[in-house]
Amino acid sequence: MPDVIEPAPTGRAKCRGCGRGIQKGELRFGESLPNPYAEGEALYWFHLVCAACMRPEKALPAFEGSATPLENAEWLRRTAKAGIEFRRLPRLLRVERASSGRAHCRQCRELIEKGAFRFVLQMFEEGRMSPIGTIHVACSEAYFGTKDVMDRLEHLSPETSAEDLA
Repeated sequence: MPDVIEPAPTGRAKCRGCGRGIQKGELRFGESLPNPYAEGEALYWFHLVCAACMRPEKALPAFEGSATPLENAEWLRRTAKAGIEFRRLPRLLRVERASSGRAHCRQCRELIEKGAFRFVLQMFEEGRMSPIGTIHVACSEAYFGTKDVMDRLEHLSPETSAEDLA
């Protein structure tokens, strides 16, 4: 079964990347993977933005071969290509304020102060996203290999205001 891009027939599916619901009629990316519970394959659904950011190696061929016109198609392709080029970039989930001062940065190993902005990381393993920690905002360029992450964060963290991201 190939990977697909199609409109959601109902609003019941949740994105495997961000965990939020995929609205009825919204275009979604279905990644075909071996079914862990039975023979054959299963489709794992993602928002198009989440697929471009978190599953770029599978999403890029689907974006380029899609017969369906995609909203923000150039942004989706560019984002997926950057995720393939910088191998740690697809781990970025969102930006948030640290709720305590106990978390350590995966890059510098220093504590992240309570209330400071941090990047939350996750990794796709065995058909699901698994949390792997956080990093300081200042450590992001060293960790990801690029400083161009703000455009992704605007899409991945819609609840964070533009002033906070600046």
